[in-house]
Amino acid sequence: MNTYINFITESGISLGLLTLVYLFFLRNETFFRLNRLYLLVSAVFSGILPLLHIPVFLNSVSSNLGLIASGPSVLEVVEVYGGAGANASGAFLSLPLIGLIYFSGILFFALRFTWKLGQMVLLVRSGEKRKFRGLTIVRLGFDTSAFSFFRWLFVGRSFQFGTEESNHILKHEMVHIRQRHSIDVLLLELVVLVQWSNPFIWYLRRAVRENHEFLADALVVNKGISPVRYKAMLIEQVTGIQLQVANNFNYSLLKSRIKMISKIKSPRWAGYKYLIGLIGMLLLVVVFACEKTTEPATEQVAVKSANVDSQPLMVLDEVPVTKAVMDTLNPKSISHIDVLKNKESLAPYAEKYGQERVKNGVILIYTKGFLNEPVESTVEKDASITRQNASDNNAGYNGEPVFFIVENMPKFPGGDLALRKYIAANIKYPEDAQKQGIQGKVYVTFVVTKTGEVGGAKIARGVSSSLDDEALRVVRGLPKWTPGTQRGKAVNVQYTVPINFVLQ
Repeated sequence: MNTYINFITESGISLGLLTLVYLFFLRNETFFRLNRLYLLVSAVFSGILPLLHIPVFLNSVSSNLGLIASGPSVLEVVEVYGGAGANASGAFLSLPLIGLIYFSGILFFALRFTWKLGQMVLLVRSGEKRKFRGLTIVRLGFDTSAFSFFRWLFVGRSFQFGTEESNHILKHEMVHIRQRHSIDVLLLELVVLVQWSNPFIWYLRRAVRENHEFLADALVVNKGISPVRYKAMLIEQVTGIQLQVANNFNYSLLKSRIKMISKIKSPRWAGYKYLIGLIGMLLLVVVFACEKTTEPATEQVAVKSANVDSQPLMVLDEVPVTKAVMDTLNPKSISHIDVLKNKESLAPYAEKYGQERVKNGVILIYTKGFLNEPVESTVEKDASITRQNASDNNAGYNGEPVFFIVENMPKFPGGDLALRKYIAANIKYPEDAQKQGIQGKVYVTFVVTKTGEVGGAKIARGVSSSLDDEALRVVRGLPKWTPGTQRGKAVNVQYTVPINFVLQ
């Protein structure tokens, strides 16, 4: 789920859940450092969650599932959305207008962020500067409450140094500077650029700033000032200019700050509440990042070996392949298998592929198509269908061999992305399936013939008759491909395309 629609959806749900955990369980706790960490991790986690894809393999005993293993002839999933207003939904997802609005928002907030930074630079240049304990204090030409940005501390023109009040203000701002709160602020501003359309990010940004003030207030009060005097000083402050990329001493959070100053420290057992957030993150990973992948059936290609766990090098038609590719083969398409174990027979392969890859042996698999051996035609003709459907024994098509991997694989006009767009644009979610709440992933296998035509389309794994028929209809109507070639000769090549019907 890498489109911006899915990104917004997944990150929004993640931010919403984690923000609610903070709001109901953590906000009123006095573990300010832990709260700071939780808020930052929540923002970053929600941003990367949609990018995570963790495969979870499931065992299967169905021989048909061997046809849908991951391999070079298995295309990426095509998503088809349905439900209330399914047609409108599909059009909505395909319209570039949504992307235009989203990226226009990113541009707007990027310009806004740049403008704020520019303001900060102008203030640094225009103000009167002086050094103080390794920091740079900038006195501005107008009255404002104190605020800081990295190692710059800004004060208004009427700010009086040496008074009790000014000393406490300086202590407060120095906490912001020493704990590098400006980094948090910039990080949240960058997250806002990407997730500006998510309402929870705005609350999260405010919560981070609020927690910064709690941290600074707590350290100042712990250094000896009376909480009553400090609260009175907060009320006396006059709000001036406030830049959202800076840490303001009086950041319009007086009520919550005053309340937190008087709050009794949270008991140690309350720290276990953070486990709620951790559990929430783990659940989000399971729901959104873990993808179920059917592990190919081992009986698809029976290869005898003295030690299966040793993982010998597999070479299919003189091309090294993985076990996943081997599992896409129909056993009846195999001519013969050679197992090489002794040192002498492995020598040429060690020289070609490296000693490390062949140390556990080499298994050579040759298909009938590669060796140009005759195969029995298993095609059944249906008078109601203009194209031909191969039966389950797909070792041949129209009496000719079918390859699973060739030197030059067939090419759809415009590439794989154009193929997925074509299928998505032409397929329709059947109304009866929508009414019955039927959804799922349909796997369609087909053959790109040596002339580039699409034939032999059939269901490798179906969901329902209506979904299966619709998937077959679109696949059978695919335009002509550039045929695949083996040894310079055009050949038949089998493909599998998963089409995922999803109700919204």
